Amino acid sequence: MKNMKVYCVALVLVLAFGMSSAARVPRVRKHYLKFINNLNNKVLNVNCKNLNPYIDLNLHILLPSETYEFNYDITRSMQFSCDLRHGFTSKVFTVSDKATKRACGGNHCIWTAKDDGVYLLNRKTKQNKFMYGWGK
Repeated sequence: MKNMKVYCVALVLVLAFGMSSAARVPRVRKHYLKFINNLNNKVLNVNCKNLNPYIDLNLHILLPSETYEFNYDITRSMQFSCDLRHGFTSKVFTVSDKATKRACGGNHCIWTAKDDGVYLLNRKTKQNKFMYGWGK
C-alpha cells in the first residue's frame, strides 16, 4: 500500500510538471493562403514576397482552374504581398494585414482571380467579395 501511495504522488507530480511546462510553450499560429485561377482561358502568374525577413516564394504559373497554396507562421514582421499578373495586367496587394484577415473570416484566405479582378472569399459568410480590379 505504501508503494501505491508513492506511485500516486509520483504520477501527480509528473502530470503537474508536464502541464506547467506545456503552458510555457508558445502556440505558433499559421496563416494559410490559396489562389485560384478562374480567368477565362488565361494563365495567372502569382508571386508572393515578404520584405522583413526577405522571403520570395518565386513565381507560380497557374493554368485555368489551377490553384496555388502556401502558409507561414504569423509574426509581427511578416507582411506578405502578392503580385498577380495575366497578360499585360497586374495587381499587387498585401495579403497578411489584419483587415484582410478580417475580410476573409480568419487565417485561411482564399483569393480568386477572375476576368474583372481579384476576389476574396469570406469563409464565415461563404461570399466572394470583389477586392481589386486589374491595373494596367
